[in-house]
Amino acid sequence: MTSLLAIEASTEACSVALLHKGRQTEDFRLLPRAHTRYLLPMVDQILSDEGICLSDLDAIGFSAGPGSFTGLRVCAGVVQGLAFAAEKPVVAVSTLQAMAQGEADYLELADGDILLPALDARMDELYWGQYRYLSGFAELIAEDSLRAPESIHIAAAEGAVFGFGSGWVYASRFAHGLPSANVNAAVYPRAQAILKLAVRAFERGDYMSADQAQPVYLRETVAWQKS
Repeated sequence: MTSLLAIEASTEACSVALLHKGRQTEDFRLLPRAHTRYLLPMVDQILSDEGICLSDLDAIGFSAGPGSFTGLRVCAGVVQGLAFAAEKPVVAVSTLQAMAQGEADYLELADGDILLPALDARMDELYWGQYRYLSGFAELIAEDSLRAPESIHIAAAEGAVFGFGSGWVYASRFAHGLPSANVNAAVYPRAQAILKLAVRAFERGDYMSADQAQPVYLRETVAWQKS
């Protein structure tokens, strides 16, 4: 049975989650500009509460981005350090896919429903994702992207459409919005969703060595000061 630790720190929220012997636990906190101080103690606490150590894990999953430049850098650095120390592989998960998966697990969805996670990227742009719910998972429709609000065109869909995340504050400027979309801007990525996606990827053999745990910024030159 897979044992896996997941870490998420791509926005002002910060969370860790653990799967061990079929039991899942999560520690989720809103910690603007405090990830560096709290992330490792949160990892230590969740492992201690379960009575295990890093060597008992099969792998470590992490939120690879897009998101806060600083938060992603902190997250990847912590994951690299832990994975090197324990000689464990790592699993990178899209932050936007994790948001989609989290909403999919929370909502009652039907196969084919559309999930549109978005994060405010600042500088009048947003990180945009497009996913479809299939058999319990948020599956990729199109690659995650950095977009201007005016470039967003939401096509009509046969199923329900759900939009969520801070990037939806720009919805009034989308080239073609979908008024009937179910929108919730107050949604954060969570380690529990990273955990679910990372376990599936690990069991499929989709993992990497610690030195390959690199963030996906989409925008390389700007630090989002929210971590």
